[in-house]
Amino acid sequence: MDDDLPRVTQPFPRRPKYGDAEIAAVTELLTTGSLSEIGRGPASASLEDAFRELTGTAHALSFNSGTASLHAALHAVGAHPDHGVAMSPMTWISAITAAFHAGSFPVFADLAPGSPNLDPAQIDDGACSAALVTHAWGVPADMEGFAGLAVPVVEDCSHAHGALYQGRPVGSWGAVGCFSLQESKAVSGGEGGVLTTSDRAVYERALTVGHHPFRLATELTDPDLTPLAHAGASYKYRIPALSAVIAREQLKTLADRMKAAEANLTHLIDAIEEEGLPLRPVALPDGSVRGWYGAAFTLSIPVTDPAALFTACKQRGIPVRALYPDWLSAPLLQQPALLERYWPHLRGRWTPPNTDDFPVYQRFRRQTLILKIPDVPARDYIDQVAAALTITRQSF
Repeated sequence: MDDDLPRVTQPFPRRPKYGDAEIAAVTELLTTGSLSEIGRGPASASLEDAFRELTGTAHALSFNSGTASLHAALHAVGAHPDHGVAMSPMTWISAITAAFHAGSFPVFADLAPGSPNLDPAQIDDGACSAALVTHAWGVPADMEGFAGLAVPVVEDCSHAHGALYQGRPVGSWGAVGCFSLQESKAVSGGEGGVLTTSDRAVYERALTVGHHPFRLATELTDPDLTPLAHAGASYKYRIPALSAVIAREQLKTLADRMKAAEANLTHLIDAIEEEGLPLRPVALPDGSVRGWYGAAFTLSIPVTDPAALFTACKQRGIPVRALYPDWLSAPLLQQPALLERYWPHLRGRWTPPNTDDFPVYQRFRRQTLILKIPDVPARDYIDQVAAALTITRQSF
């Protein structure tokens, strides 16, 4: 690397991931001598109530992971083995395997032009039993476009805590919303997940997948479900109380952290424009507010070797976040025998996806940089990032 070229020398600005408030909440919980809630105990109830308020939904249900919440959501909306779950390949593998867990399978569709998200126009809802819509990299998906589908929509909000689409919270547009509380997310419990819905029937069906019989007996009212109060599906998906109290404290600071990150991103965009760099931020839908898991920028010059560009950015200290692996070409999805080992309902039914069938997705993978944005004031750091991004004028 040429040492004369601009690079980022300051460390990435950050607050402690778990600060005094989280430590105090954990200490207080430890003094109770009770770290497991088999019902809707105070830790899980407080977190669920906070997510109901965040999303404006009637119900919220905690889980031990975002993956578990997706499994429960797909079961609750009726995903089944005869018709798959429409989804984008631009997601984490857990969103894909959640369809298998729920007894169904993914039906991939391409991204919307200029977006990291699934294109509703690409979905054949006659071939699907549900649609799983990821708000990738915190950019809200076109939920108005998905409203016309004939199948229920599950929102994967793992990148989008606090995000709004047309002024309304993500997690409230579809039949169900699912949030991850994994450590890298904007709201973290270390691990954990939350499901949101305003449909009581969906909420009760989701309960049966992984919650304790004590809670099922307390909350189930649907006569078709009450026989499950003795056991449910018994996946044991309930959230640990420690994770719940940590995530609850994290949620209290989300608005301030989002405000700081937005100010930093605005300053970065202004600096990029002033430098005349071949980068433009991925646009948000009108009336929307982004979530924070990285900011997506599109390069306006052709990129033939995105891996080399990523490496060069890392060498310059630019805070890039790697795109997800191309799951379409992963052995798990390309070799039916691997899938059948874990999900026998797919035996003889799985056709590996053709990676050439998703040109918008493939272009996004080539032409996109994901930049991590600090959630504390960091103007000087952002100036260094903008200077180092002059590397994007080179060919890769």
